[in-house]
Amino acid sequence: MKAAIASGLTDRQAYLTVPGAPSSAAWTRYLQNHPERAAEIAAVRRPQGRPSLDRIAANFDALIKLIEQGHSPVSAGKELGINGGRLTSYLLEHPSQRPAYVAAMQKRAKALGFRSTTIKGMPRRKDFTEAEFDAALVLIARSTAPDLATALRRADLPRNGSLQRRARNDPAFRSRLDRAYRAHGASTHYLRYIKDPTEPRMLLASLLRDNDFSAAFSRFKSQRYDRHDLAQEYCLAVLEGRLSKADLKKNKAMNDIRKRALGNSLAFTSLDAPSHGDGDSRYSVGDTIASPCGIHTY
Repeated sequence: MKAAIASGLTDRQAYLTVPGAPSSAAWTRYLQNHPERAAEIAAVRRPQGRPSLDRIAANFDALIKLIEQGHSPVSAGKELGINGGRLTSYLLEHPSQRPAYVAAMQKRAKALGFRSTTIKGMPRRKDFTEAEFDAALVLIARSTAPDLATALRRADLPRNGSLQRRARNDPAFRSRLDRAYRAHGASTHYLRYIKDPTEPRMLLASLLRDNDFSAAFSRFKSQRYDRHDLAQEYCLAVLEGRLSKADLKKNKAMNDIRKRALGNSLAFTSLDAPSHGDGDSRYSVGDTIASPCGIHTY
C-alpha cells in the first residue's frame, strides 16, 4: 500500500489495485490505530490536485479553437479527451481567461449562423408610494376593463406583481386587494359569456350588467336549470319593493323566491291532473302512480 501510494495513487486507487489490500474502512481504522504508520503514509502521499481543471488549463488554447469552429465546450472537451463541462468552473477561478472564452463564443455564433442578441439590463423596480398603492386598489375595484395589467400600466400604478409582493407581508393590504379583485370580477363577469367561442350569449351578458340580476345569478349558481328563472323572480321582487340585496343572504327570502318561481314542491296535487303538466296528456297523476310501466314514471 505504501509503495502504491508513493507512486501517485490515491488511497482508494491503492486498495483497489493492490492484491489482498484491506477495505476502505479497515485501512482507515489501521491508520487511526497506528499514528506512526499514518505519518509514514502522509510523508509519501503526493498532493492531490483537481485533474479535470488541470487538464482544462493544459488544453485551454486548443479548447478555445474548437469552440471558435462551432463546438460546444462539452463536445470540444470530448474531442480533446477532457471534461469540457468543467470549463465554467475553471473560468470562475481564472477570470483572466474569460475574455478569450467570450470572443470564442461570439465566433462560434457567427460560424453556426446564430442571430445576434443584445443583452440589456432590466430597469430597477420602481418604489411605489402608499398613495399609488391606494390608487391602484381603487382602479381595480372600479375598472370594467378586462385587461387590468394594461390599465394599471397606462396609469403608471403598481401592477399585480408589486401588489402581491406588498400583500405578502401586509395582511390588511391583502384583504383590501382581495376585495378589489372580487369587485372587478363581479363587474366584468358578463364578459365570459360574450367571449364564449361555442355560443356567445349576448342577452345573458346584457342582463349581467344589472347589479341586482348579477347578484342573484351568482347566488343561485347551484340551481343549474332554474338559475335564470330564480334570478328574474328576485329582480321582480326588488322592483316591487319586497326584497333588497341584503335579503340574498336570508334563507326565508330565498325560499320565498323559489316558491314563487318554481312552485311549492310540498303542495298537494290533484290525482286527476295531467301527469306531465300539459292539458293534452292522456295520463293523470293517478294513472302514473298506479301504472307498473317504468316509462310512465320516468
